[in-house]
Amino acid sequence: MRLLAVPLTLAVALAGTAAAPLAGAAPTDSQKVFTQKLLDDAKTSAGVKKMLTDKTAIVDPRSGFVDVTGDGRQDAVILVSTGGAAGNVALYVFSTHGQATGDTDSSTSLKVVFRLQSLYDASLRINGTTISVLEPRWSKGDDLCCPKKLRERDYAFDAKALTFRRVADKDTPFTSGK
Repeated sequence: MRLLAVPLTLAVALAGTAAAPLAGAAPTDSQKVFTQKLLDDAKTSAGVKKMLTDKTAIVDPRSGFVDVTGDGRQDAVILVSTGGAAGNVALYVFSTHGQATGDTDSSTSLKVVFRLQSLYDASLRINGTTISVLEPRWSKGDDLCCPKKLRERDYAFDAKALTFRRVADKDTPFTSGK
């Protein structure tokens, strides 16, 4: 099992931090390409497009390539992150699954086969063709840093439909990893 995102941690944000542009290193070529792909995609939510345009969110540099469709080709698992308390707010999987490849045709292109565009401080686990998305689930009395539970939703790739389908939705205990 591979962990794509850093372990789930929550931070208390100062007022106005969420609206402040992200600072840091210049975006990599991959970040630039996937940011543009998301901005050009008609199905990317207006909220995600606004955050990317305003630079209050970025294509997370921890995004990467892994075969999550089971076809032996690398897929792009893209996280959109605020860099603040909201953490990872969107997930996209780009794939060439189902596109013909051969000796004479190498013109495949990455297309979005899965999107979750309304996340809050999400982390991911990938196990073969299953992606698990974990988000905090607070209950009365929980500290802001440490909810007692996480909501875990598992999505498995459906090759016939060329997308991921939810196969489980459960609460799981939160552990800080310390």
